[in-house]
Parts: sequence; structure tokens; C-alpha cells
Amino acid sequence: MVPVSVFIMDITKSSSADYGEELSSYLAQLERYIGDWYGKNGSVQVKHRSGDELILLSEGYSSAFITAFYVSSLWKYEKNPPYFGLTYGSLDKKVEDIDIEKWIHPLVKQARNANDHLKKQKDRESFHFQSKDVELSLQTLINSMLMLQHVLRIEQTDVQRLVCSLYLIYGKQNAVAELINRSAPTVYSHFKKGHCEQILRSFREIVSVLDALQAKEFPEMGNNHTKTLEERIKTNIKSQVQDIFSF
Repeated sequence: MVPVSVFIMDITKSSSADYGEELSSYLAQLERYIGDWYGKNGSVQVKHRSGDELILLSEGYSSAFITAFYVSSLWKYEKNPPYFGLTYGSLDKKVEDIDIEKWIHPLVKQARNANDHLKKQKDRESFHFQSKDVELSLQTLINSMLMLQHVLRIEQTDVQRLVCSLYLIYGKQNAVAELINRSAPTVYSHFKKGHCEQILRSFREIVSVLDALQAKEFPEMGNNHTKTLEERIKTNIKSQVQDIFSF
């Protein structure tokens, strides 16, 4: 058995956007980004399909959430934010052996149900988990943390959001300050007022919980995949940071 995770991503109000072709092109670009993030160090299947939908299957309980969080952090269409239905579980075959476009599996249904839960919300959140492999109480706690995280993120100014995203990637105040041509104290002020510490801590804690669940079910595998995946994501984003973000 192989531990895996899935997300199904949709875009808010994409049908009413005046730049539908541009959004579609951006999704195709994201598909390429994600493929580069994983490289040869992790198994992933990702596909842009059904207009504004992106589906991802990756090895590791936390991988889909990590990928979704980084995608959300670099997303450039603020009026049309993405939202992710997430799940995790196990497969009896390797990820690379799956035909993601034709794949029919309970994990897809769980991710779809999680996505539909968000789609029905009036004030739509960014992430929602649904899994049969975790106690309902723990799932409720994870989703409650994600709801609070979302509240903090939508209250951020544009600069606070940018600082938070860059701090996720670089992890250093001075590096962020140099990138956006602001003083370190100014960056720190945006970091604090934008509740970036709380947002990033909640991300880390959810990843930690998912990794712990995987370690319990697959003790022989370890959790090095999480560190490796994030390092690859950060390295790839840094190599084209000027193109991804507008400073």
C-alpha cells in the first residue's frame, strides 16, 4: 500500500471572469510548475481539466495540502481565488501507474465532496478536508483551523499577503525586505499586522498532524518526503520569483 493525498481545485467566479482564456493558460502554467516542484523526488499526477479544474494525486498524506497551500500563496488573480477539496488515504498501486484523467476511486469522491462543500459556501473558504481514514473529531479540528486561517488571510492587505507568501518561501525578514525594496522593520510590521506568524504556524501544524497520521500507518516510510518537497518548491519558486510575484 502507498500513502497518498488528493486535491481537486476550482476557481471562484471563473465563469464570469473577462479573462477566461488567460485563467486557462495560467492553470496550464501551474500544472507545469507543480510537475517541476516534484521532479524525480516524489510521485505526482496533476492535470488541468474541465475548464477551471485542477486535480492532483501525490504520494504522502501531507503532499496535496502542501502543494495547495503554495499554489494559494502564489496565486495572482485576487478576484478569482482558488479553493481546494482535499483528502488522503492509501492505494494498492503506485501513483505513476494511475491515469488521472480516467481515475475512479473513493479518494476522488472524497476530494470532490470536500470541494462541493466549499462550492456551496456563501463566504467560501480556501481549503476543506474530507477523509474516511481519520476520526471525525480530528477532521473537524483540522477544518476549523483552516477556517480560522482563511479569516486571517482574507483580512490581509495586498502588501501583507505578499510579505506572508515571500516569508513562506524565504523564511527571512531581510531577504523579503530586499526583494520588495522595503526596510526590514517595515516588513516586520506587515508580517505582524497581517498575522503571518499565525497563518504559517497553522500550515505547519496541519502538515505535522498529517505526517504523524502517516507515520502511524506507514512507520517504515518516515517523513523526509515533506522536507524534500518543500525544499524543491521553494528552490523552484526562487528561481523565477520575479515572474511569479509583482513587486
